[in-house]
Amino acid sequence: MMVLLKQKHNSKIHPMNPLLSLAITFLIITGCSLIDPPQVAPPFTIDLYSTTDHTERDAFNLDQRKGSPTFINFWFPSCPPCVAEMPQLNKFYLEHKNEVDVVAVQLIGLDSMEDGQNFVNEKSIDFAVGPDTTGKVSVDYQISVYPTTIFVDSKGNIADYWQGEINAEELKQKLTDIQKSED
Repeated sequence: MMVLLKQKHNSKIHPMNPLLSLAITFLIITGCSLIDPPQVAPPFTIDLYSTTDHTERDAFNLDQRKGSPTFINFWFPSCPPCVAEMPQLNKFYLEHKNEVDVVAVQLIGLDSMEDGQNFVNEKSIDFAVGPDTTGKVSVDYQISVYPTTIFVDSKGNIADYWQGEINAEELKQKLTDIQKSED
C-alpha cells in the first residue's frame, strides 16, 4: 500500500542571480569542466602519391611525426574550395617545411586515386598527399566539411581545426599559435 503525503511548503522562492544561472548552465553544457583535456589525434598511416618531396607509396605515419606540429588537410579534387586552397597549402609548406609536417588526405568516392595523383602532378604539389582508401581517417577525425584542416601539436594532440578554405597567412598564424603554446 502506498501512502501519499501532501506537504505544505511555506518557504519563499528567491530568484537566482542571472550570472549564477548562466554559469551553472555553462558548466552543465560543458560537462562541468572549464578546461577541456587535450584530445589526442587519432593515429593513421596512408600511402602517398608521388609529389616533389615524396615518392609514390611512401607511407605517412602520424605517430612517427611527434616532435613537430602536423597540419592534416582533408580534401578531394572535385571540391572547388579544396582546389583553391592547394596552392596556399603548398606555399605555406615550402616556407615552413622545417618547422611543420603537412599532409593532405584525399576523400575517395567522388574522385578516384588516379584523379588525386593527376591533380598533384598538374599542380606540382610538394608536400605529402595520399588517399583515405577506406574512409577510416575521415571518420576518426569526424570530417563532415571539405576542406577541413586539423592542427596537431608536437605532442600529438589536436590543437585546433579549420573548416573551409584556408590561406598561407592563416596557416602561418596557426603554426605561431601552436609554437607559443608549446613554449
